[in-house]
Amino acid sequence: MKAVVLRANGDPSMLRLVEDWPEPVAGPGDAVLAVGAVGVPYHDIVERNGTLRPGHDLPKVLGNEIAGTVIAVGSEVCSPKVGDRVCTTGFHTCGLCRYCRTGRETACPNRRVVSGGYAERVAVPADALVPIPDSLDFTTACMLGSTTAVALGALRDIARVKLGETVLVTGASGGVGLSAIQIGREAGAQVIAVTRSDAKADALRQAGAGDVVIAGEGADFSKDVQAITDQVGADVVVDTVGSRVFIPAFKSLAITGRYLVIGQLFREKISINPAHILFKAATIHGVINARRDQLADTVALVAAGRIRPRVAATFPLAEAAEAHEIVESGAVTGRVVLVP
Repeated sequence: MKAVVLRANGDPSMLRLVEDWPEPVAGPGDAVLAVGAVGVPYHDIVERNGTLRPGHDLPKVLGNEIAGTVIAVGSEVCSPKVGDRVCTTGFHTCGLCRYCRTGRETACPNRRVVSGGYAERVAVPADALVPIPDSLDFTTACMLGSTTAVALGALRDIARVKLGETVLVTGASGGVGLSAIQIGREAGAQVIAVTRSDAKADALRQAGAGDVVIAGEGADFSKDVQAITDQVGADVVVDTVGSRVFIPAFKSLAITGRYLVIGQLFREKISINPAHILFKAATIHGVINARRDQLADTVALVAAGRIRPRVAATFPLAEAAEAHEIVESGAVTGRVVLVP
């Protein structure tokens, strides 16, 4: 079958389409999918270039944001069934540890990332799959587990955003960021979006941002946020970027605010005086993916038209390198998707 194979870390040219990659075989707990679409998140960029797990398990096929149709299942799989349309959470768990048994599956110490979506077919652990309705297209569904469901879990279940609060979103034009804007708006919050590009401002406002702050690399946008909020700050920060914006984003946080760390795109570290956390009575949460129930809720919201994830562009597998170049450049608003 056709697949895009990464044999060595490096620039996008390291991604090569091959015609004879081995066909996937369903293990006892697996389902084989005919891939309908696979998202290209920044996670794939840092895995390809070696920032994340350099040299790990190469050669390999990237891609954990997958949607498709089940064409075979293993001997121990009761659900899904052949013919079902599904999308993936992006990871699978043991189902047996204290975290899995208490509704905290994203913290499972045996958690493993799904991979192999840059192909015509892929074997995926059945516990990583959630059904999708016929009305939901694969190009939208593929990204939900790693974008919209993450934003839903962060804002609804961790931060518990309330009507009238203010939510600040960094990296607002990405998949998680755009979803966080819409979910914050749905919850009745005032949303402030931070982006580096003035060209993306209209799209962010259309998504539901009441205010858009344009901040270049390394800029301290906290003064803008404080001015917008009458010097109160944001009740919740959704940080999809990490170290490069952490200091101005934390300075933007209100007293008793909740800071959600969802992304860390670079290797740089930060330094912060713990007293700043103490005197703000701030809470910092790390957000790791989304649970299956959160993804199921997200599928229902998207199918009902309450939330509209944005597909920025689609490419065939043969143009995976071009897709990576666009994502790495930060030139798009929304998710880039590969369609076999």
